[in-house]
Amino acid sequence: MSHSLNRSATLAGVAAGAFLGPFTQTVYTPALVQLEQFFHVNTLLINLTISLFTAILALSNFVIGPIADRWGRRATLLPGLAIFIVGSLLCLAAESYGLFLAGRVLQGAGISAAVLIAPTVIGDIFAPDERARAMSTYQTISFLGPVLGPVLGGAIAYFLAWQWIFALLATAGTVVLLYNWRRLQETLPPGTVPPPMSLRVFGEVLRDRSACSVMLVGFSQFYGYYVFLVFLPVLLHTMLPRQDKVFGLFFVPLTLGLLLGVRLGARWQKHWRRTRILNAASYGMAGTVALFWMALHWQQMNMVLLVLLLSCYGLLLGCSTPVQSTIMVNLFQHQKGTAIGLYNFARFSGAAIGPLIGGALVMRYSVNAVFLLLAVLLTAAACVIGRHLSDPYEAR
Repeated sequence: MSHSLNRSATLAGVAAGAFLGPFTQTVYTPALVQLEQFFHVNTLLINLTISLFTAILALSNFVIGPIADRWGRRATLLPGLAIFIVGSLLCLAAESYGLFLAGRVLQGAGISAAVLIAPTVIGDIFAPDERARAMSTYQTISFLGPVLGPVLGGAIAYFLAWQWIFALLATAGTVVLLYNWRRLQETLPPGTVPPPMSLRVFGEVLRDRSACSVMLVGFSQFYGYYVFLVFLPVLLHTMLPRQDKVFGLFFVPLTLGLLLGVRLGARWQKHWRRTRILNAASYGMAGTVALFWMALHWQQMNMVLLVLLLSCYGLLLGCSTPVQSTIMVNLFQHQKGTAIGLYNFARFSGAAIGPLIGGALVMRYSVNAVFLLLAVLLTAAACVIGRHLSDPYEAR
């Protein structure tokens, strides 16, 4: 029983750290106008603080993954959280745009350790038949970050000032650091031979067709998720002119579907193989976005259909994501950190690239083209995993 309780406490600590990644990414977005006025910069430079954070979050995993496999999970997570706290305090005290941007870089570099360590630790301490539930719990907590971030950030920006947002982040980071310092023991399996810090380690992961197919799916699905986050208001502006205040309500079905999908996905794995679930969810998401585009193209989109399609996309994304993490740690028992690092890089790259490519398509064509390209990308990813995906534990 104590072993189970220790695992639960460990899971809570690393999941809380992972939560801070997407939470930090979105919590201050309601205060962007205040920041623009405070630092006397234009909108492009303020938006750069979001894009740069996402880019650092993605690129840091190249370094943090091999470090976690070589020096250990605890030895990687705790310094990362300390760097995150320093970055939050720098943003809090910044009087110039340059210092604020430097703080965002430190935040992204530091919290990327927590985002990577959580699924890696789950792979260390949970047996393959138990990982589904643990991954679902971690993903549920992590996905609450972009849900709660704008809500809390908006309230703080309205009642106080933007600096208090970063005071909250520094405080939350300190609490998570102290909790993991007390609770998290080293989970790197004893006797593990640390892999060399070289490009060959990445090559071993990238040569695995199953791993590459999971990374492609992760890229395409997070590309799509952020396309919906960014371009749904653009679509709604044409459907509901002069009703901007209700736009936020249309993110509710997407978010609720996602959280419900994470929980249902864990139960689904008791009856279906993980590879089958990921195949079905991938084709389902491609079909959902294809229906979304067709309804736009033939001007058949209405409020009921919009809510249904958003809920379906969120539900399938929630079912899919924990399965992807589980398969990645199953594929690489001795290189979990490196594998998850590359997987996270693919996901966050999709999140960063989606809005950029979508913006170019909107300027050149229309918002319909954004969802057409997304349907093609999701279909291609589904075809790839249908051909190459495997899970070594299912093969046994």
